[in-house]
Amino acid sequence: MIGPELRELTPQVIGVLVRRGADFAAAEDAVQDALLEAMRTWPDDPPRNPRAWLIAVAWRRFLDAARS
Repeated sequence: MIGPELRELTPQVIGVLVRRGADFAAAEDAVQDALLEAMRTWPDDPPRNPRAWLIAVAWRRFLDAARS
């Protein structure tokens, strides 16, 4: 699931973060970080639910950035 599928999930994941309270720019940055992590880890260990995985990782990245 690397490539076009990620492109389709990106707006959905950004939307979830914005609905949870992230501003658009911060959500976009967090999702970009999550996508980079996906590119590193998914070829060896793909998740069962890619969208949920991206949301979880992006939300954690957003929270980390907001705290620092």
